[in-house]
Amino acid sequence: MKFRQMSMQPFTLRIVPGLFLAALLLTQCQVPTGGRVQPNSLAATKEAPFVNSLGMKFVPVPGTQILMCTTETTVSQYRLSGGSVPPPEFPQDGNHPVVNVDWNQSKAWCDWLSQKEGRKYRLPTESEWKKAIGSAKYPWGNSWPPPNYSGNYSGQEWRNCSEDDLPVFYKIWSGGVKMSLIGGFSDNHLYTAPVGSYAANGLGIHDLGGNVWEWTMHWIPESYESRYGGSFTDFDRDYMTSAARNVAAIHRTTKQDEIGFRCVLVR
Repeated sequence: MKFRQMSMQPFTLRIVPGLFLAALLLTQCQVPTGGRVQPNSLAATKEAPFVNSLGMKFVPVPGTQILMCTTETTVSQYRLSGGSVPPPEFPQDGNHPVVNVDWNQSKAWCDWLSQKEGRKYRLPTESEWKKAIGSAKYPWGNSWPPPNYSGNYSGQEWRNCSEDDLPVFYKIWSGGVKMSLIGGFSDNHLYTAPVGSYAANGLGIHDLGGNVWEWTMHWIPESYESRYGGSFTDFDRDYMTSAARNVAAIHRTTKQDEIGFRCVLVR
């Protein structure tokens, strides 16, 4: 290293507490391809999300005091806690959203992550979830039907499937293949898709619409909880709006192949 000789003028060097430690932390972080890791959750942005030890990315939601995970909690992430859930009626790998988790299990996993990380993780509130999804009528905008590959809903991929190929829950809820498809819509997946398979919204968050319904913290009398977002089984536009909330017969102990969750991080 070369130094340039300068005139000897008096000066004061101010060392900011914590600055050196922050520099050390930055040098130890692994930066994922195409983005920056933000070790300080308070300074996280869409372009530089906070990334925790599990590799989960969190971005700020304007008007709230939380960072929201950009994807749903995956099968692999859920298993790290030692928890187990019944396998769904369809194939999944570790990067698919975990399903068949009830509200209590979802909350418990967030509590486990809080203890592991030394930070406060939890399910999003109803208000936080609504702020994250935005004010458009649907997660993708205001028009119907959804553009192709804008999310994981009940698309034309089912067209060549027979009734016998359908999972039991799909037969019961959809009333059959013909009435369960969104006309002219395709998403390339029959069941759940790997998280982040579709474009993120303006905040950098994936799958707020489609893939799986997501538990929230919102409490309904008699131990019922609300879920948002729609899933890969949905074809009814009323269930696919940004404001759609499903609480009918959804008790906090309900486990279904189309219900999962995502975490938020309290600043």
